[in-house]
Amino acid sequence: MKPFILLCVTLLSLSATADEVAKRLSDKLHLHQRFTADFQQYTLGEGSAREELSSGTLWIEQPNRLRWETQEPFPQLIVGDGENLWIYDPDLEQATRRTLDASQSFTPASVIGASEAELLERFVVTEIDAGINAVSVDALFELRPKVGESAEFERLRILFNDQNLSEILIEDGLGQRSLIMLSNLKFPAQIAPSQFIFAPPPGTDLIEARTE
Repeated sequence: MKPFILLCVTLLSLSATADEVAKRLSDKLHLHQRFTADFQQYTLGEGSAREELSSGTLWIEQPNRLRWETQEPFPQLIVGDGENLWIYDPDLEQATRRTLDASQSFTPASVIGASEAELLERFVVTEIDAGINAVSVDALFELRPKVGESAEFERLRILFNDQNLSEILIEDGLGQRSLIMLSNLKFPAQIAPSQFIFAPPPGTDLIEARTE
């Protein structure tokens, strides 16, 4: 597997205004308003060692529609239907439902659907020079929530490879990092609406998660 580009780049911010950087990122994200992909997700340990691999398939359709289906090592399903976010663990026969509210916390998935104005309002966005050795890297951006903004991450890096969304690095408030690597991206004209619908199977324990 290719080296972990996101942590090996030379961190040289490009000389561009915040407006220009946010527009470049927004333009690239706009091309990913509807897509499917395979994913591999790692937690990153000391020295950026990859740990706890999981893999599966995702479907995204903005705004707020998501299907994240983990197959390995344990099955799990996450579905955003536009109003609720469902997390279903079939082995535990347990489902958690959380109401989606655009005015509350930004998630990495919701960043993909963010407008240029939202990016400028809620984040400090910088573009990073990936260096001369990263020949396939099209662009690398870093987002940090502005003071007072609510987001489910402290730092988010988004890498585009040959125009396609390729890697997402997420760092939370405790310093824990997660790397998502995407492959086999497809951009269908439509995705079946049923992909973004979830109904807990009979016998499933339902947990209602409150948002503050």
